[in-house]
Amino acid sequence: MTAQYLFEENNAYNTKVNVDLVEHLIQQSAHDERVQILMSHIVNAHQIWLERILGIPNSVAVFEVRSYHELKQQILENNQLTLTILTTRNLEDSIQYRNTKGQTYINSILQILLHIFNHSSYHRGQINQLLVKEGKQAMITDYIFYNRTEVI
Repeated sequence: MTAQYLFEENNAYNTKVNVDLVEHLIQQSAHDERVQILMSHIVNAHQIWLERILGIPNSVAVFEVRSYHELKQQILENNQLTLTILTTRNLEDSIQYRNTKGQTYINSILQILLHIFNHSSYHRGQINQLLVKEGKQAMITDYIFYNRTEVI
């Protein structure tokens, strides 16, 4: 199994679970505004990292709140951009970028993609905690669950 394959599979999982979570959030009608803020943050951060890799200016703010419909569309766009990067770029290439505080850093594309996937998982866990706290149903978001059910 190659790194390329693992990242393509992680991208497929991340896309599927994020779309499913948005649909779950619509169904659960969560009232805590932090749920939509965190879901927006997951999608926005992914988009921002892709824009950094591509060397284009950020087109969205880190905590910009979007509608669930907009989020689903952006998740699919992020998926396509990630696939393009995975098939056209060397994952070991270094990317120099500025964070939201204006500090300059350098990381490889591989490190950035790993961060994107881990970051998404972390915040999906927070969303599930908020849902449960509100008396709503959490959603299974585990990679292995999605892998076993062959949805990716």
